[in-house]
Parts: sequence; structure tokens; C-alpha cells
Amino acid sequence: MTTATIVDLRRTDLRTNVLENPYWITSGEMTLACDDKGALFFSFPITKSVSPGYGSSFVLIHELVMEVNTVFAGGAIAFHMGSYSLATDVVTTAGLCTEIDPNMYWEATDGAADTIAAGFHVPDTASAYLTDHAAGIYTTDNSIIPVDATVLCIVGMLTSSDTITQGSVYLHALISVVPAV
Repeated sequence: MTTATIVDLRRTDLRTNVLENPYWITSGEMTLACDDKGALFFSFPITKSVSPGYGSSFVLIHELVMEVNTVFAGGAIAFHMGSYSLATDVVTTAGLCTEIDPNMYWEATDGAADTIAAGFHVPDTASAYLTDHAAGIYTTDNSIIPVDATVLCIVGMLTSSDTITQGSVYLHALISVVPAV
């Protein structure tokens, strides 16, 4: 398995109220500081730590939208987004994430094109996430069962053939939390 050093972009103020579903969550800002590191957008633990705790629930990922405020520049930009894991949710910046499916949400070709074009972008049909979403089925590509050890997370990998000089991206996710009884 491949591991990568991360830059922690999760926000501690994300709501956990399950009374109204679905709801949007937004990551912290991915900038040039994420060059050659994993941008940790969201994680899904049972118990609240860095991320809100989702309990023994089932998290459905309805939509993913990447908001590019400032295009990335500096060499040939490469970007993909996928499913990774953290040993525990307390792993933060400079910790390590472990690759599960690095292209689950954004394939490399689509990701590279999206990070150099300002605006709102959604995954293309090459992603496993969108394939299952379009088919109307929920699998591990578009749903998560929270855990406290080997915590599942969404990570973007940003690299370039040169030094990245600018760029700003946020990830928005529309999720539903189905409570366990």
C-alpha cells in the first residue's frame, strides 16, 4: 500500500445534526501548500475528534463539487481524488494516509483539467463514484460506514512537474447520515 504525508483540510465546525438530510459540508482550502502531499478533505469517524463523529450510522455521498477559486499554476499540474484511510481520526497535518482507491472520486485526467479551470466542477463519468451514483446504487464508492480505527477519508493528491505558484480549491459534499437504530 502507498502512504502519503498529508495537509489536514478538515474543518472542526462541520455540523453533525441528522434531523435534516441531506446537507452540505465544505472542506478547508487546498492551496499550493498541498503540493506533493495528500489534501485531507473529510474523514468519517464514529467518535468526534478532528472531524464530527458520525456514530454508528451510514453516510451516503450524494454529490461532490470541487470549487476552484484560483487556478493552479506552476508546471504540469496533476490531481486526483480518492478513498484513503487514517490510522485514527487524530492524525493531522504531516501525518500519513493510506491509499485505498486513489481515483475513486476524481480520475487524474479530469482532476488535472479541473484544477486549472476556475469554477465549480463535478466528477466525470470515469470515476467509480459517479458510475455507481448514476446507476442509482450505493456501494463503497459512494457510501461510508464510519469507524474509529482505519478511518475512511477523502483525499486529493496534487503534484506538479515544477513548483506550484498559486491555486485555491474547496471540496463540497452533499451527504445524508442515516442513523443506526
